[in-house]
Amino acid sequence: MAYFERYSHIALLLAKALQEDLTEEEVRELEAWRLEDKANEALYQSMMSPDFVNGKAAVHERFQAEPAYQRVRAVCRKRARRRRIYRLGGVAAAVLLALGVGHYVWMREPQLDKMPLVHEVIVPGEAKAELILAGGERLFLGTEVQDSVLKQPGAEVHASGEHLNYVKGEETQEIQYNILRVPRGGEYTVTLQDGSVVQLNSASELRYPVQFAGQERRVFLSGEAYFEVAKDARHPFVVEVGHAEIEVLGTSFNVYSYLEEQKTEATLVEGKVRFSAGGQEVTLSPGEQGVWDTAGHLDKREVDVYPYIAWKDGKFVFRKRTLEEVMRIVSRWYNVNVVFEDAVSKQVSFSGNIRRYDDFSQVVGMLEMTGGLEFKIEGKTIYIAAK
Repeated sequence: MAYFERYSHIALLLAKALQEDLTEEEVRELEAWRLEDKANEALYQSMMSPDFVNGKAAVHERFQAEPAYQRVRAVCRKRARRRRIYRLGGVAAAVLLALGVGHYVWMREPQLDKMPLVHEVIVPGEAKAELILAGGERLFLGTEVQDSVLKQPGAEVHASGEHLNYVKGEETQEIQYNILRVPRGGEYTVTLQDGSVVQLNSASELRYPVQFAGQERRVFLSGEAYFEVAKDARHPFVVEVGHAEIEVLGTSFNVYSYLEEQKTEATLVEGKVRFSAGGQEVTLSPGEQGVWDTAGHLDKREVDVYPYIAWKDGKFVFRKRTLEEVMRIVSRWYNVNVVFEDAVSKQVSFSGNIRRYDDFSQVVGMLEMTGGLEFKIEGKTIYIAAK
């Protein structure tokens, strides 16, 4: 989605939020935008305040958000065809439209050509996440958020900048589930009530009980996570990912299961796990990987595990991966969009080690060493083409 196109869309969501008229999908989309940047969250909180709403009531009486949105969208499409990124000010554009004065942008449209091209600084990801409690309350977590302690049935939750820790409390019959959601450009670690540690990668989500009960310890994952499971032979630990599940007694392993990838990988570091999907089952030993794909195949193979778990140690390690695979992984961490302008560039093979916390320009420099490729950065979109 082009720069103006996206922000005018976000502005419409903000306007609908003011009217409490968001669908569930729109709520998730707006939450993801809030997590992308501290300025986004600050703008959201400001706009949702009673003072803001009351102060702008007169403006809302005169203009409607939807017609304004459609007019600005027309401008966006016109500018997108030229593939030039202008900085009207994403936040300002969002505010204008959410106030119902999108006509102002429309009237000022001829001035856009006079505005300078500004490259957005692309920074690596950081510790940030959203905790969704069983009752629906949402808490934002990150390095800029003050440490806090929350009491829930069966556990006391300690939230810090980079870690969520569930301390076992009194046993209860009431089982509640929390959701830890990590956006693109984020990572976060949680210690569950049984002592198991889960490190979540970008664009990942973990649903888990506040207190484990019953015969098993079951959690639900979407995305990628590294698990260090506390040993408990009487209560197997089960990770459910889509149509597959991984069962362990006590072990360390990585699970990679993004919807757009159309596959689930389980890579075992130590211990033993049982990987089952589609009525099939394989048992993994250290140094083995199970792969389930949407075609219904479950395979087991020996691998060098480090490239699959290096992300948790602050590195990208690639071994003969296509550039398409590499950029899919990198784009989640740096929260950028990637456009391949030809089929050839997608299939270029890349091997190398990249530090996850390096500036994005250094990452591009490494990738350009493959030769024969041209990278062009416009805002937060990366265009890649064969020379």
